[in-house]
Amino acid sequence: MKKSTKIITAIALTLGITGGAAALGKHSFGNPEKRAHHMMNYVGDELNLDSTQMQSLEILKDQLLNAKKTMQTQMNSVHTEAESLLSAETFDQAKALEMITAKTAAINEAAPEVVTALGNFMDGLNPEQKSQVAELLSERHNRGERHNRREHRWGKRDGKHSSSDE
Repeated sequence: MKKSTKIITAIALTLGITGGAAALGKHSFGNPEKRAHHMMNYVGDELNLDSTQMQSLEILKDQLLNAKKTMQTQMNSVHTEAESLLSAETFDQAKALEMITAKTAAINEAAPEVVTALGNFMDGLNPEQKSQVAELLSERHNRGERHNRREHRWGKRDGKHSSSDE
C-alpha cells in the first residue's frame, strides 16, 4: 500500500470516528442504555404491547446491549492494531484477516442469544403487531435512504450515477 493511500485512509478513519462521536454527542440519547430504554418504550407504545411482550422486548434489549458491550471492548484493541497496520512499512494482510476473523467470531458468539431473544419477541406478537413492526422497519429504512449523504454527495440515485441516467 502506498504511503499516500495510508495517509488518506488514516485521515478518513479519523474524520469518520470524530464525526460519529460528535453526532452522538448532540443527541440526548448518546448513552446506549438510555437510547435502548427510549426505543423500548417507543416500540412498546407503538405496538401497544402487553406485559409479557414487554418482558420479551426487555430481554431482547439486554441481549443487544450485551452484544454491543462485547463488541466495544474489542474495538479499543482493534483500533490500535489497525493504526499500526496502516502506519507499517508494508501492510500485513495476514494480520488484517486475523482481525476480521476475530471480529466475525465475536459476532457469531453473540448471535445465537440475540436471535433467540428476537425470535421469542416476534413469536409473542399478534399478526397486526408483526405488520406494524414491518411497517416501522420499512419507514426507518426509507428514511435512511433519503438521508444517505454519500448518495447525494456523489450524485447517485438508485445506485446509478445521475449524469449517465439523464
